[in-house]
Amino acid sequence: MLFYLVINILLSILEKIPYRTKFGFSLAEELKYFYYYKIDYKKQKCLCGGNIITIGCPPDGWLIECSDCNLLIDED
Repeated sequence: MLFYLVINILLSILEKIPYRTKFGFSLAEELKYFYYYKIDYKKQKCLCGGNIITIGCPPDGWLIECSDCNLLIDED
């Protein structure tokens, strides 16, 4: 629990830095993507502490996003 509190404080500080990547992502979003793809791909847990869920969207699509911070990770 303390881990996620510290991480959320760090993510809120990173959100306030005015730097954006060429795709428009903040440093906090880049850190979340890095954490999901490189570190925690199998456990399905976001860096903010939320669960990564896959939602089927009709007719033939799907979304992968965080249930807490609504970070869109992948879609089809």
